[in-house]
Amino acid sequence: MSIFLWFFYNLFVKVILPVYKTTSHLKRQFKNMAGQREPQGNTTAAPQNKPAKEKVGEYIDFEEVK
Repeated sequence: MSIFLWFFYNLFVKVILPVYKTTSHLKRQFKNMAGQREPQGNTTAAPQNKPAKEKVGEYIDFEEVK
């Protein structure tokens, strides 16, 4: 009986607990990265609404010379 408890305790402390802590830490990091990226995505959408560039100069038709 005590061997079973010792095995279960070691399994829990050395495997299950570290995996749980690591996954919860990674989830928090991904949420933070998504939160930081969200406002940045809104700023990239703004330049697309700029008016078209004004034409400068005159267009000259190109003729190929042989």
